[in-house]
Amino acid sequence: MRIAPLLMVLSFIAPAIFAEVNISGLKGNVNDNVRLMLSMEKEKCEAPEWKIRRLYVKANQEIDQGLRALGYYHAVVKKSLAFGEACWTADFTIDPGPQVYIADVDVIINGAAHDAPEFQKLRDKLVKITGSPLDHSQYEKMKSRIEALALEKGYLKGTFTEKKLIIDKQLNQAQIKLVFDAGQRMAFGKIVIKQDILNPEFVEKYISIKSGEFYTSEQLAKTHNNLSKTGYFEMVDIDPDTDTIDGQVPVTINLQPKKKHHYSFGVGFDTDIGPLLSASYINRRLNRKGHFLTSEFDLSPVLSTASVEYNVPLNDPVSDFFSFGGGLKREDTSSFKTASVIISGRLKNALDSGWKQTLFLDLDYEDFTIGTTATQTLLLVPGGSWLKSVSNNLLRPNKGYRAKFDVSGSYKNPLSEVSFFQGDLSAVWMYPLPWRSTFIGRTELGATLVDQFDKLPTTYRFYAGGINSIRGYGYKELGPKDSQGYVIGGKFLTVLSLEYEKAVFDDWGVSAFVDSGDAFNLGNIVLKTGVGIGVRWYSPFGPVRVDFAMPMNESNSSFQIHFAAGARI
Repeated sequence: MRIAPLLMVLSFIAPAIFAEVNISGLKGNVNDNVRLMLSMEKEKCEAPEWKIRRLYVKANQEIDQGLRALGYYHAVVKKSLAFGEACWTADFTIDPGPQVYIADVDVIINGAAHDAPEFQKLRDKLVKITGSPLDHSQYEKMKSRIEALALEKGYLKGTFTEKKLIIDKQLNQAQIKLVFDAGQRMAFGKIVIKQDILNPEFVEKYISIKSGEFYTSEQLAKTHNNLSKTGYFEMVDIDPDTDTIDGQVPVTINLQPKKKHHYSFGVGFDTDIGPLLSASYINRRLNRKGHFLTSEFDLSPVLSTASVEYNVPLNDPVSDFFSFGGGLKREDTSSFKTASVIISGRLKNALDSGWKQTLFLDLDYEDFTIGTTATQTLLLVPGGSWLKSVSNNLLRPNKGYRAKFDVSGSYKNPLSEVSFFQGDLSAVWMYPLPWRSTFIGRTELGATLVDQFDKLPTTYRFYAGGINSIRGYGYKELGPKDSQGYVIGGKFLTVLSLEYEKAVFDDWGVSAFVDSGDAFNLGNIVLKTGVGIGVRWYSPFGPVRVDFAMPMNESNSSFQIHFAAGARI
């Protein structure tokens, strides 16, 4: 009595079994396309016999459609259908015959675009398919590419006056003829911007379209992107009136503001610095000139920071800013304790080469203790930072690089107690390998020239160890030591990491790595090495990494677990 209901339940939850449809004689995309067209391919064993027999009769037509799409017009099909007690089986033996090839391609552009270099370049590319096998999707793509280029360059009334694909089955040849009348090239007309939160002349700096210039969809997209990235607007709606008949396309831009004040709070954990509380506040519009305020606060047992920055957009507000502000930092590691106050000014701009440049001037007061020695130092530090990041995917990259170069220094004067010069280069390189795997190389190199190292704050000394340095060792536990065994940091830094990452499921992966290097002074170089394996979760917000690493040299522990989130380039 109890078994019968259970069998009924199992019959409902048992997965449906697809019948066997065998196709021989075809390979690659030809086989795939035929299977895609074949309705029987989608039927299960429990489908009624009358339906299967009807689809079996229809199969010849579907196979013919799948083959013709790829240029096969002389196919011979042999087929059979058998029904068993549990399921049915269909067998198809297909001889596709010779494939039609493209004997001639004629592309003609009329109208104002007749002599346009972009259209001539596209035409030259399209006619190169002459002599290649026929693929009907290629023909459709040719038409789409011409229409897309016309819309992109402002030929909004363009249309095909002739489009032909002629097949000669006897000669096994195809001819393509496309005649496109581009018509008149449109220009941007009156541009109206609707918003009331910022000065109109400031908003116009984000607008890359100009009245009287030729219409291009690229400039419309650039304007939309510029406005969307400002942080001022919740909604950006650009409406070009393409129904115009006088050759001028008026554009209306509607902008809806974001809330002026933005607050955020977070709770997290970092294996280097422990549990973390964070908060931030942004005032998006201090005035109608677009000035804005940013502030951040992070609290953890090892590293706590607080900062506030007043930002002023410059002539190119998309990428150029001047900012000034201040910050506090407290750091308590196994090597040192420090508290610092900084006042800074920064000039940020994007270079045409793709590098992001930051020039800065910092006034930094730091009170730090190493072992039993406490020191206070005041520094006026000018410097610069250059960053470039290139990747094939923002959330899950497997190819690209990230490079960052910093230089800073100070010369002894009433506002600087130490003279020093420092350079630091860090880089990550990712390259795809076979079998859904990736090679990841990482390095950091640093060097310092200083007249009084004992007065140089810990912020400007080099340490090694931790998730972003040499895994297997604790956060900043590596570096030169004093006579009492306290790590005092070094003048130089070398870190090299090699990692192999392999995706094992759609959203999971594993890795193996070796890290080596150290912070050191000249004449006292002993490289430290850590090895380990890791687990990767490719989450919707970026990769999450958990690494299990062992030190190969003497360290404060025999094993480290490192956790990090976010893309590395």
